[in-house]
Amino acid sequence: MATGLSIAGTSNMSTGQKILVASARDAFEPAAPDPDLVDNERIEQGFKQWDMLTYARFSQASALTEGVDLAVTEQLVTASLSITPSEHGIISTPSKRLIRRQGDANVVSKVGTLIANALRRRMANDVITLYGTFSKSTPGANSPIDVEHFRGGVAYLLTDNDAASGSIAYGPAPMPLHAALHIEQISDVILDVSDPGTAAGSRPAGFGDEMLQNWWKGSDRLYGIQLWHSGNISRDSAGDSKGAIFAKSALVLVMADSADITEEPDNSARVIEYGIFQEWGEGEAADPHGVTIYSDTAATI
Repeated sequence: MATGLSIAGTSNMSTGQKILVASARDAFEPAAPDPDLVDNERIEQGFKQWDMLTYARFSQASALTEGVDLAVTEQLVTASLSITPSEHGIISTPSKRLIRRQGDANVVSKVGTLIANALRRRMANDVITLYGTFSKSTPGANSPIDVEHFRGGVAYLLTDNDAASGSIAYGPAPMPLHAALHIEQISDVILDVSDPGTAAGSRPAGFGDEMLQNWWKGSDRLYGIQLWHSGNISRDSAGDSKGAIFAKSALVLVMADSADITEEPDNSARVIEYGIFQEWGEGEAADPHGVTIYSDTAATI
């Protein structure tokens, strides 16, 4: 074969070929609706701590007898929650040389997008840690969730559980309720109400058919409850995850400030530090207003 006629056989010719570099892509960020599903409060400047008091209900009014004095008086009782926000942040330090030479994208804009996404992910994960703190939990480790657990959780939340426990602090959960779940938990629930092999003949025609045809459109509702895919809920070592069904009043996210975006050049190092910082704290405000969904989330495939 003659030499000098192909790139593969002539190394010095390969260095003269043009290279087309595709535009860089951003890694897809998991869905993070969690901070928007809970109560959001803000501390004004000059305060270090946020306290919330919940007034307990009075006892039921008494039936009276004419002429007989009502001697028992009700006392004001409160349940309190204190939250002290703490700082969170992330920085990225691209070199000025990189900023000048990266021709396929605006590096500074990309850095801004990525650090903002990272801060949001941290905030979502802080809320997610609260999903496992509710006293009521179903169905349990190594057990898949089904529609029975879902409707049971909703029924629990709308029941006046304080009356049964002797406490009168919170009462039944106010509507609307939210379900923030791992995608495999959502898949298990949808399967239970839409799979023809397990549900045929036990439901009115058309109910599960619509869910099956539209799965996954991202806006399914069950028992009037919006199903939210919480993309940052992780599996534990046993393949289980903790989501939750809850009222907005169950959890609270307290912010001390808006996101603070910084830009700090270091001329001697020839870099620019970009950062984003924010103070927040979170807590459980009403335990009877939430149910932990602790179930098996092993991958279907």
